[in-house]
Amino acid sequence: MPEPKAFSRHVEVAAHRGYSRFYPENTLPAFEAALRLPVDSLEFDLHMTRDREIVLMHDHKVDRTTDGNGPVRSFTSSQIKTLDAGSWKGEEFAGTRVPLFSELLDMLADYPDITINVELKDYPEHGAEWAFESAGRIIRMMEKHKVLDRCFINSWSGEMLEYVDREYDHSLRLHGYFPLELMGKNLTRDPYEYLYCICLFGSKEKPVCDRESFDYVISRGVAPWVHYPDDNPDSYEEALRYGAQLITANDPAFALAYLQEHGYRKP
Repeated sequence: MPEPKAFSRHVEVAAHRGYSRFYPENTLPAFEAALRLPVDSLEFDLHMTRDREIVLMHDHKVDRTTDGNGPVRSFTSSQIKTLDAGSWKGEEFAGTRVPLFSELLDMLADYPDITINVELKDYPEHGAEWAFESAGRIIRMMEKHKVLDRCFINSWSGEMLEYVDREYDHSLRLHGYFPLELMGKNLTRDPYEYLYCICLFGSKEKPVCDRESFDYVISRGVAPWVHYPDDNPDSYEEALRYGAQLITANDPAFALAYLQEHGYRKP
């Protein structure tokens, strides 16, 4: 009989916008499917509506993933809840609604071990007062639901992350992006001073960053995470050799199976 595999480290899996390969992204069915696998973490995107409710939506406009059109912030929460957020993915999802953040938080009460990767989608460049109010509401909701200790807060805006770090006295785990240029031009601090983790992106021609980039991130005490939209196993293997600690996957079932098969995760 072959020797059992040695598990050198436990690489975690986050479901990108839920189980987004087969379910409409950022909807409750997508998160329910990911939780059944189960994954270690859920990644999702948050916007504030005109009436100051927080909803799950990746794009700044509702056009791509619903039957509506216009910016998220132009809708009230009741208006956005009337939109069909499932038909674009398949007829079987017709009538799926855009969820409120409070609905997802209620669901997570039954999954105390699941971490959450919360992406702030309201950016200072679109109005600093609006973006900071949105972030404050999101963080207060997580505090109320007692999930702050299992959350990561990320944004493509380094300005936004600097604000959160300053406003909350360095108490929250923040997630950024590599190369740092992806975080915008308004950085006033070295992000490695406040980031807990960073998602490393390569190029279209070479999706995986070189080993030196991973080594540098690790040397700065920041956890290297990765995301490859096509969930390519060659990209997985190269990144894992370089030290990736978490994979954010559109197909989390595939990611879990790959990690178990190749010795990066116990069944």
